[in-house]
Amino acid sequence: MPEDRTLIGRVTRCSTRGFVGAVRLPEPDLPVFGSFCKAEAQHGQSQVVGLIYDISIEDDELARQLATAEDLPPEQLADSQKNRQVPVEYSALAVGYLDGAEFVQRIPPQPPLTLAPIRALSQDEVRLFTTRLDFIPLIFSAPNLPADDLLAAALQHAAAIRPEHERRPFLLDAAQACARLLSFDLARLETLLQNLQP
Repeated sequence: MPEDRTLIGRVTRCSTRGFVGAVRLPEPDLPVFGSFCKAEAQHGQSQVVGLIYDISIEDDELARQLATAEDLPPEQLADSQKNRQVPVEYSALAVGYLDGAEFVQRIPPQPPLTLAPIRALSQDEVRLFTTRLDFIPLIFSAPNLPADDLLAAALQHAAAIRPEHERRPFLLDAAQACARLLSFDLARLETLLQNLQP
């Protein structure tokens, strides 16, 4: 059976506001800041949609010791970066869930379970999820996150996978949605709009 290339890890911690996943080594393109993913919830009856906002590599005593070496042989560097079981950990903000065949852009009713598989959303799923922009307030209201950078990265990602003639209209719609929500903070809005430039 071929390996599922969209599997980007398993849930290690979770709540209705989001989840943390771990993977042994990242794929070349995943996980990426601002990318969409999903994790099974309710025993596979639904999928929590998340936006990846933090990626870290766990503390490793051997790596700390090797980092102080004057010259590091290439084989030791390759062993440390490719062969050792040092997990990459990433956090995802819950921005909706898949209920049957329909995406709902609200906090999910239940979090995913521990060790539930986490998969990248396909391009079609990202397009479908982002046809509505009701998830934007969930990002703005999340505490202690780089909300503006996360939103800009997610919207740029969603625009990039659309046909070229749809990208600018999509970003304009997103900019209008942000303007309605940030009309009280024009400096913040201006910075966010600059980050949405194609």
